[in-house]
Amino acid sequence: MSQEVEPLVSAQEDDDFDATICDFCGGEPPMDSDQDIPCETPEQIAIAMKGLDSATVAERIEMYGTNEIPEKIIHWYNVLLKQLTSSMAIMIEITLVLAASIQSWSDFFIIAALLTINATIGFYEEWEALLKVESIKSSLAPMSVVKRDGEFTKIPTAELVPGDVIFLRGGDAVPADVDFLEGDSMAVDTAALTGEPFPRKIPDSKGHKRAMSGCMVVSGNSYLLVQRTGIYTEMGSATMLMQQSTKPTQSVFEKSIIQVCERVMFVAVLILIAIFIVEWFFRHENFITILTTCMAILIASVPVALPVVMQVTLALGAQEMAKQQAIVTHLTSMQEIASMNVLCSDKTGTLTTAKIQVFYDLIWTPPESGFDRDHILEWCAVASNPHAEDDPIDVAILRSFRDTFSQDYNERIKRYTVKKFVGFTPETKRTVVYASHPKHGDIKISKGLIDKILDTSADGGDEFKCINKAKVETRVRKIDSDFAHKGYKTLGVAAAIKDRSGSYSMQFVGVVPMLDPPRDDTKWVIEQINLCGIDVKMITGDHQNIAAETARLIGLGDEILHREKLTMRESDEKDELIKKADGFAQVMPRDKNDIVRILQTLNYIVGMTGDGVNDAPALKQAHIGIAVEGATDAARSAADIILTTEGLAPIFTAVLESRKIFQRVYSYVLYRLSATIQIVLVLSILIFSVNQTIKALYIILLALFNDLTMITISYDNVVPSRSPDQPTINKLLRGSCSIGLLMTITSLSYFYYGRYILPSSSEFRKNSGYTQSLMYLQISISIENLIFITRTPEAPFFSSKPVSSLLFSVVFANVAVTLLVCSGLIGTSITIADALNVLGYDIVVFVIIDLLKIPFLFSIENCFPPPATSLAGT
Repeated sequence: MSQEVEPLVSAQEDDDFDATICDFCGGEPPMDSDQDIPCETPEQIAIAMKGLDSATVAERIEMYGTNEIPEKIIHWYNVLLKQLTSSMAIMIEITLVLAASIQSWSDFFIIAALLTINATIGFYEEWEALLKVESIKSSLAPMSVVKRDGEFTKIPTAELVPGDVIFLRGGDAVPADVDFLEGDSMAVDTAALTGEPFPRKIPDSKGHKRAMSGCMVVSGNSYLLVQRTGIYTEMGSATMLMQQSTKPTQSVFEKSIIQVCERVMFVAVLILIAIFIVEWFFRHENFITILTTCMAILIASVPVALPVVMQVTLALGAQEMAKQQAIVTHLTSMQEIASMNVLCSDKTGTLTTAKIQVFYDLIWTPPESGFDRDHILEWCAVASNPHAEDDPIDVAILRSFRDTFSQDYNERIKRYTVKKFVGFTPETKRTVVYASHPKHGDIKISKGLIDKILDTSADGGDEFKCINKAKVETRVRKIDSDFAHKGYKTLGVAAAIKDRSGSYSMQFVGVVPMLDPPRDDTKWVIEQINLCGIDVKMITGDHQNIAAETARLIGLGDEILHREKLTMRESDEKDELIKKADGFAQVMPRDKNDIVRILQTLNYIVGMTGDGVNDAPALKQAHIGIAVEGATDAARSAADIILTTEGLAPIFTAVLESRKIFQRVYSYVLYRLSATIQIVLVLSILIFSVNQTIKALYIILLALFNDLTMITISYDNVVPSRSPDQPTINKLLRGSCSIGLLMTITSLSYFYYGRYILPSSSEFRKNSGYTQSLMYLQISISIENLIFITRTPEAPFFSSKPVSSLLFSVVFANVAVTLLVCSGLIGTSITIADALNVLGYDIVVFVIIDLLKIPFLFSIENCFPPPATSLAGT
């Protein structure tokens, strides 16, 4: 008979379990308990066991619907529409309309091509991610054995209705919320719902008969009555809670970029209005000419290639994550992880293995007994049933025995010949084995609840009293209490060798501690994540003592809050407690969601890992939801990243990869905004000061040609930062304005030098077309070179080697633009000598700006310090 686990679950934990069930529904059950079908008395059970007929089933399907939790269906056209309705896409579409309005078809087709490329890449990556998530789910519809029209038959689980009688056995998933009717008592694994790693007995000692949908039957063959199905189950309620998520739909980084671009565009529009007023009302220029100039400047102010760069960079990051056995379901999460500064993690199945394990080094034996840990673990293995695969205690002991004695465990166990095995029962709470050993002769071993090992009393089982009880009891109970305080479950072990009289004088020989252990890589991953400036907080439904011991084993702090601290009203005190806590114990699913939400209101970028139904709402609410390997469908559906291999190492990889993405995109954004500021300011100042315009085609080529060559930044070599990247609007504005102003000064200096210092006979002063060609070449080359300044904004340009494709694209662009201008294909041609002079000037300017950028940015930081508490604020 398999060993049951009822003693491992306390009355307090039973109460916590009851609270969890209620908490899933926001404090109220999803259906009125009065609607439950009665099955308490023998008469009621007999009626229920008759099952349903087809007519009644049809009525109840009409009343309650199918036994399915509806999922939001995402159609391909919704994904495509999303790519075309983002803020950045709308900005590009506006410029597309303007280009068409003035019949600038070459510009129209270039912009349309960029918009199409961006939408295609974004659609492909997101749709592929959705398909991968679907492929993880089982391709076969689950089936259940149900009694219909007086006969048991297999039907799809989706067709179950309240009142159905189903048959479950060890290994089956519970398909709905059901009540026990008759059969064996069951051990049910509720980890997916409550986070508790130890199975629960149903019906339990308090008479609770309910097993919840989504749990797993560990042992027992039983008949059960379906009470609630579909959205009325506890799992359905969790799904409803997920739909109440207030999770931001845009990443913090993307939101910051868009807000900065909008501000730059707003200033550009104001400048355009001023240009229009000056040119139309005071200088009486041609309306179409003015509109063409304004349209060109507006195109220059829109970072047309930004979405393409972001999508390509994110797609490359997602591919790298796939190599680490992690599926990215939302590309924006790859941006968010770069800024993540708090990672909340479920314990059971995430930080720990969800498999009970014996802690060999902590096994205690009385010194005077003469036995050591090897003896105790070996005897525990002999007293375990190797065929009871559904018994978590025996499985844990045998697994630990094999791991500890990996070289000779088979030889050790075969030394014993088992003659009689007495299994665990709820009354005796122990196993007893009679065996023979070639060296020691006949031996009797017992393991179980410590009280029942020290002295079995008259319980109807194999009875004995340890002869050393009086000597060791005080020490044993102290040790047991210490283990319990740390969250360990314990087994007592007694043994005796058959004496000449044929009797066994049992001695208490050891205390064996057990706990759900951390994963092998958990401590290392947490250390690495901490080194990256990310605070890790553990969230668990387990007892506070278990949480504290787990925190100690994985290197977290000792500030573990009990759930009662989370029940206080919203206040600064509550916020401060959550902020400073290292973990939270005995929490309910709604508490996890609240913890994440409160941290978000405190301006933290929050990640959440989990695997169970009870984690799904928090996964959905977090900026980055991460479902670990073996997670339930509910957790996977709520997550942004799904791990398909055991361990947490992919999370650390995601942090590094995301920060690389941030560095690449940030370099491009800083480059593009600085270039925009340079173009808009240079053009507007020239128009206002000397009425010098630059050909609209030149401006459009500046905006589009330079952008296209920058797509290779997506592959650039970067070093991830060791602290969370905080994409503040202020930081972007300060950096881009500083570099943009320096670039503006250099371009204006070149123009005024040519206009007022060069001889009057020079082409620069005599020929406006020649002036425009030279200014276009100077601005174009300086902007192309600018990327090498912005890719290392806080270090010299030579401190980091760029990827060869980026270097090649910049050189190619500079050569191509120089040849175009010298050939006269796009305007007035210039001499090779003047082109070389421009190139030399821009090289000198490049070195000067690279030298000035660090002290200049440092001075701006001191004059205009950023807000201390905002990650994405203004």
